[in-house]
Amino acid sequence: MSALLDSGVRRGAEVRCPGCTRFIPTDVACPHCLCGPVPPERYGAARELLKSGVDRFALASRTAALEPSQVEVLAARYARQWGVALWLIEDARRIESRLLQRGFARDMEDSWAAQLPTDEALLAERIAPFSPLPDSLAYLSSKAPDADLSNMASLAWVHEGTFSEDARSTVRYLLHQDGRVAVEAMLALTRWRNAFPLRLTPEERERIRVLALGVLDVPDIGARAAVAWTRVSRDAPPAAVLAALHQGLYGSDLDVRFECALSLRDEVEVAQALDSPDADTVTFVRRMLSAWGSALLFPRLKREGDERFVQDVLRDLPFPPPEGALEALLTVSVRTVGSLADELLGFAKRQSFHAWGLENQRRWARWARSVLRDLPAETALHFFGWAATPGDNAEAPEEEETEAMWSFLEETVHAIDRGMEKDRIACFKDFLFVHFLHHAGVDEQRRLNDWARDPHSGEALLEALVMFPSRREQARLPASGVEHAARLLMAVWEGPGQHLLVAPMSRVARQWSAYSGREVLVDAVWQRFQSHPSERSLLLAAFASWRDRLWEKQREAEPDALVRFQMWWRLDPVGLYPHAEPLLDGAPLEVLPARLRALWAAAEEIVGTRPRTASLSVSKGAWALLRAVESDDPRYIQEMEAELAYFESRLPAFEQRVRTTPSPPEESNIHRDFLDDTLNALRMMRERRDRRRAHEEREREREIERQVAESRRRDQQRRAEEARVAAEALEAARLVEHAQQQARALSDARRLMTDLQPQVPARPLDREVLFPGSALPTLLHYARMLKALQGGADVMKLFEVVGLTPTAWATQANAWGQMMVGRPELAIRFSELLQAPWA
Repeated sequence: MSALLDSGVRRGAEVRCPGCTRFIPTDVACPHCLCGPVPPERYGAARELLKSGVDRFALASRTAALEPSQVEVLAARYARQWGVALWLIEDARRIESRLLQRGFARDMEDSWAAQLPTDEALLAERIAPFSPLPDSLAYLSSKAPDADLSNMASLAWVHEGTFSEDARSTVRYLLHQDGRVAVEAMLALTRWRNAFPLRLTPEERERIRVLALGVLDVPDIGARAAVAWTRVSRDAPPAAVLAALHQGLYGSDLDVRFECALSLRDEVEVAQALDSPDADTVTFVRRMLSAWGSALLFPRLKREGDERFVQDVLRDLPFPPPEGALEALLTVSVRTVGSLADELLGFAKRQSFHAWGLENQRRWARWARSVLRDLPAETALHFFGWAATPGDNAEAPEEEETEAMWSFLEETVHAIDRGMEKDRIACFKDFLFVHFLHHAGVDEQRRLNDWARDPHSGEALLEALVMFPSRREQARLPASGVEHAARLLMAVWEGPGQHLLVAPMSRVARQWSAYSGREVLVDAVWQRFQSHPSERSLLLAAFASWRDRLWEKQREAEPDALVRFQMWWRLDPVGLYPHAEPLLDGAPLEVLPARLRALWAAAEEIVGTRPRTASLSVSKGAWALLRAVESDDPRYIQEMEAELAYFESRLPAFEQRVRTTPSPPEESNIHRDFLDDTLNALRMMRERRDRRRAHEEREREREIERQVAESRRRDQQRRAEEARVAAEALEAARLVEHAQQQARALSDARRLMTDLQPQVPARPLDREVLFPGSALPTLLHYARMLKALQGGADVMKLFEVVGLTPTAWATQANAWGQMMVGRPELAIRFSELLQAPWA
């Protein structure tokens, strides 16, 4: 009988069919697979024969034909394998007790009955590494050798609410299977421990609704199915679902009643679970009642609340909070160590202080007066930053709201004041400290003055003050905060101990030299610089990185470079040399001597402490004097030579002091004493002076030579003028004589051409006009012309008298020659006229 039980053959009055493993009545053929009847004690042997290939229709006869020894061997082998499967089935029974439905272990037993027998080596390889299995759902869910056992473990684990994502994914997969496993997956996913938040796809939600409606009438799970339907649906539940919920609400199962109360939102029923011994249940109920804004929760919170209670309530508390919630939370905070500051801060910041309304603001103010000063400084600052942050609307806060905000401010001052140095530093570096500075009044400014002089946290405060203008813009604070930043900075500077601020302020100003709003701080420092001469040295040292901007303001306020030099060079941390450059660069020659004297005096004053700086400045002055000397402006030559003489007289002693005085560490950036440059400049000035004097001597000699040469030139010019006058007189006489000669020649020519006549009898041919319109129209005119020419008269005068030119004369003579060739009598008469005497 023990062997039969170990083989899983009997179940009540029925036995398994070796052919299909279903349970059937004893001693009958299987109505399902038609396998013949096999005695139960030979079931294992029959399964072995079936696996070896025996047809199920012959299985009964073949099993009956086996020898008893064969039956024993085959049955024992099957029993061993079934014993291995029983290990897993027992684990399944233990897990099944943690599920809502039964039958999973029986289904698993049927599954193994259908699989066996199998290869023993494969079975050992599959199960042996895992046996014995630990009683852990986490282990069985991921590493169980049987898929059904792993699925059951995942379902049980999800039911408990401590599952892994892999287990939950397995259950979501099982949701889409058939039968009991899908219903169990639906119930597991929608348990109250898992349903908030319930992250399911639309397909999964629809599957749950379908499954839930299908099992509403099933005892023990109908109410849970109705709960599952409501968990995945936003629609109003149908009547069947509501009926199932109410049935479960008034049932005897406390867990089902609780689930139904959650679905029906029965606050009274749910609130009873606040006394549950299960901490997870209490936490869940607190969260649910808080999310519902239940009035049943807050009196209990106020009466017996602790830190965990407050955390549970705040996790899902709606906003704005229900009536009584804030008062209960603040009451618990006051009596709790640490005042639940972190939890309340996150809760408070869900809306601006302005949006809380005056009544709640007064509650917050009373709470701040009670606990804020005892909180960590940075936490107190965060509460004040929340209270001081303006609301989204542009309305000015009411007086009561402002008074409530001042409560936070005053208590925050105490919290910062009593905090450790590291806490103060954290507050000063916090962005919310901009609100503290914006609202800081006289009392707060006194505290700022003290905090700034702290050797450890003072620098962080100074950094916050310098960054205040730019952070004010980011925090959207009123524009008046810019001027307030300047007032705060000067309030911190005011009073004794200013030397303690110099080093940290210098580092801060250098680090934050480029940001918006700096100009107003520079103006404040500049006004302090003007109104407090005794503090100028400290101001320039503290705000060294702003030195150039302050210097620009000094140049705008004082146009005289010498006055600026006398005011700044002793105070300025950059030293003498940077002031020597603007003092001398572009200086007009008329003011250069006075500026050089001031520079010499300053250099001699500091040469005992800063020899290289003094020498560099003197070198700058020497080269400036050299440029002046080289200008050769006659108006200032004497002054420049006097200044050079003064410089020559003072330089030897100055040079000796530079060479003998050790250079301090402050001059580590100046690598030489620049005396060679100064001496080179002096040498060039001396050479220039010598060249100028030699040039002046040469110019005097040249002037004497010029005067002598000018005297000689004037004497030569006088004699040349006398010779010119004499020559002009002689020329005039010659011209008169020539004119007279020309007049006589012209007169002789006219006389010859008019009065000269041949001393022969006249003939008509002599006066015959042969060339009308010409200068010699007749033979007589032509013969008279020739006789005049033969007589030695001036040819040109003769031409002038008759109106001929040399060319016209040649033409006329040629024409007469031609005429005489054609008329012989004319040639004969012409010959007679020429041979005749003329008078």
